[in-house]
Amino acid sequence: MTNSTEVRLHDQVTALIEDLDEHRVYGNDYFAYLENTPWTDRAYDFHRANFFHRTEGTVKGIAYVCAQAAAHDDRDTLVLFSHILNEETGNGEAAHCHELLMENSHNLYGRTEFGLPTLLVREARDSDLVIPETVAYRERTLELLSSNYHRMLGVAMALESHADKMLQVCRTAFRNNRKELPAAEFVDSVEIYFNVHVGDEGVEERHAADAKKCVLNNCHTDAEVAEISYAATETLNIQLDMWNAMYKAVATS
Repeated sequence: MTNSTEVRLHDQVTALIEDLDEHRVYGNDYFAYLENTPWTDRAYDFHRANFFHRTEGTVKGIAYVCAQAAAHDDRDTLVLFSHILNEETGNGEAAHCHELLMENSHNLYGRTEFGLPTLLVREARDSDLVIPETVAYRERTLELLSSNYHRMLGVAMALESHADKMLQVCRTAFRNNRKELPAAEFVDSVEIYFNVHVGDEGVEERHAADAKKCVLNNCHTDAEVAEISYAATETLNIQLDMWNAMYKAVATS
């Protein structure tokens, strides 16, 4: 590859990343609803079930990226995503696993603020509250992840970039709707789930930067850039479809 080609592809990928950062998903109506509308018990129950099912695929997807990076001798991606996977799984401490923090925090909040029964993450997939668009999101992202290596990288980049905004918006909703939980217990047992991602250390921002670095490292041809672009755009589009459907459900209930 000539230096001019390397520069051209680098610029092409950089422009793609900038475009994706302006995707409509970041300004969706459901995010605005979460930030500005009080939750009812039904609206929270609906949010919890769909958020659980959506997010249950996170660790599975990251583990798949690690396995594929190893299989493709992509050491840099393996190193960076192994670090992400380690953080998602609690840095070796099961009690700090992010999925468990999510389950415990959402259930404590639901029980205390709305009198709702416990819902396990693995049970959410069978919940009547999970809408078809959330199921479609899981199915489509899995399909894209398993298509080929560069589509997988595109999905990973899109999801890591989206996570920071999503978790900040959700944290705002939890803060705005707290009425019964004491402040200290809320921070220690509920907000902790969001703060391990979007706290002062900027974990999700770093994850997004690492995923973008992996994409840049793996774009050597126009075809590879096209595959990454397609998968990343598709991922954000199907995520937008899910948020739009969730907004429609709560706005008309």
